[in-house]
Amino acid sequence: QPKAYGRLKVRAADVKSFRAGPPTLLEKKEFSAKEPKRLIFIGDIHGSLKELNLLLCKLKFKRDEDQVVLVGDLVAKGPESVGVVRRARQINAWCVRGNHDDRVIRWREFLDGPGATLSESELKSLEKSGGLPYDDFKVGKDHYQIARDLSPDDITWLKSLPTILPLPLPYSEWVVVHGGLDPSKPLLKQSAEDVMVTRNIGSSGPTSSRDEGKAWFELWADKMKGLSPSSGAKDLNFDEMHYNKIIYGHDAGRNLQLHPLTKGLD
Repeated sequence: QPKAYGRLKVRAADVKSFRAGPPTLLEKKEFSAKEPKRLIFIGDIHGSLKELNLLLCKLKFKRDEDQVVLVGDLVAKGPESVGVVRRARQINAWCVRGNHDDRVIRWREFLDGPGATLSESELKSLEKSGGLPYDDFKVGKDHYQIARDLSPDDITWLKSLPTILPLPLPYSEWVVVHGGLDPSKPLLKQSAEDVMVTRNIGSSGPTSSRDEGKAWFELWADKMKGLSPSSGAKDLNFDEMHYNKIIYGHDAGRNLQLHPLTKGLD
């Protein structure tokens, strides 16, 4: 007899086998009316709503003149993750999905699915026995609580964020990601999961470790040396390799990284 949990007797096997929907790999944005006077790129915010508002105030942000672009990881670590999501929605920020955003999304989809009838004590029991669907699920921690606190509209917006965001003309050479890109592949051949966590390229491909292989952005710069700039092209085929400059976050351990072809903002 398989072990069951919850008021509706959800089978443990159904809990363990659950998988959230895949992230959107790529979405190209267009300016809604006229080109903004400024693009404002902001690194990982991690629930720091007060600091976000102070920064926007210092920059004299004007919604009808500026376009804010966030490099992902809006949530976790800081005290006001829900507030950050709602502020980003309020100012119509463009954003990519980060690995911490992704964990919150996976938690929410699980809690809206097979986890809906499970009590917190049952979830903790499943965590202890290795019965939750993802190894990074920790009951009672930031991501779990944020997933519970976000409204349906908040989570719908968060789930809509792509992992790769090419910018429109006249900035079409620039692409925003959270982690990094595999220099051996065009944008539409990238792995959405890897894009959120990549820091280095190792012998087996992209990795989140800084101790294996070489920094992805160094290899990206090497790859771009053999390509010609494609600025001015209105409709690029993202199935093919193009000359792109990348803005990213995720890598606070390397501090601010400002290079000609890549800008690391975490």
